[in-house]
Amino acid sequence: MNMFEMLIKGYYCFLTFLKLKFYHVHVTSNVRGKKAYIYNKGTINLGSKVHLNSFPNGECFRTGLQTLFSDAVITIGNDCILNGTMVYANEKVIIKDNCLFGPGTVICDNDSHRISIDPVIRRQKPKSSPVIIEKNVWIGRKSLILKGVTIGENSIVAAHSVVTKDVPPNTLVAGNPAKIIMEIHD
Repeated sequence: MNMFEMLIKGYYCFLTFLKLKFYHVHVTSNVRGKKAYIYNKGTINLGSKVHLNSFPNGECFRTGLQTLFSDAVITIGNDCILNGTMVYANEKVIIKDNCLFGPGTVICDNDSHRISIDPVIRRQKPKSSPVIIEKNVWIGRKSLILKGVTIGENSIVAAHSVVTKDVPPNTLVAGNPAKIIMEIHD
């Protein structure tokens, strides 16, 4: 890497840091990435060595963190890499240490809207339930993690999966809805 490339990389890291501070995101240290979308009405906590990688040049996947209400919380542990991943929290999304997320992944702790023909009811706060992703989890490209799900430690969610129920530790799941494919051993 030449000096110019190092300066550009440092510039993008500095811009990401300023954006996080502007939106009152609690940062431990060493957050990297560029062009992340942040919308924070609640609390966002980022651990050490978190990467918020967006792919705006060619691929349409952008990393974003969005808390929609004052009591909403997003917590991301140490050494996590979010590649074009969107996280939406009305209540709580907890991602523990050493997790990897493929491009196009969406994590949502709510139903996004209520089901009703009445427009007033439809715009009320939707039903929410916390999402917890334990340590060392790998979520494949374009997966969807829905409300109330806990993904166990060391698990893998295959690409294009829709996770609607809890995933046990040390498990590979795949499909729509995601089903257990096999247990993972050392």
